[in-house]
Amino acid sequence: MTGPRKGFRRCSRCERNRAERFFTPRGRICGTCKKTARSTASHEARVRSTYGLGPGEYDTLFRLQGGCCAICGGTRRQRLSVDHCHKTQLVRGLLCRMCNGRLLTAARDRPTVLRAAAQYLDDPPAPRLIGRRFYQGKDK
Repeated sequence: MTGPRKGFRRCSRCERNRAERFFTPRGRICGTCKKTARSTASHEARVRSTYGLGPGEYDTLFRLQGGCCAICGGTRRQRLSVDHCHKTQLVRGLLCRMCNGRLLTAARDRPTVLRAAAQYLDDPPAPRLIGRRFYQGKDK
């Protein structure tokens, strides 16, 4: 088997043949892999300093949650946020930005509000009080 074509090098991390412009003069790792490594290292440092999670604990929690949000179960497009209680500082789990930034914030971390919201969705009052009415929209 021959090596990469002229003007290309093989990245020792991702093992892809990349154009030489992606490498530093004596680098063995392409720029994309270096950027990912820096991003991962800075994320781990921030999670450690902000939330007190030790090395690898974010990844362990992510794996134990099946790689998805602990509330909605949605898979992620971006990193999951570390959710914590603002009163006790207890780390609760990893959430998508919608659940962490909107759902829990709107409920002000009060379980009673979230239970009431679930009850509302299961049994909304309008059909009981005025019958089943459907939204007509502007086009109709």
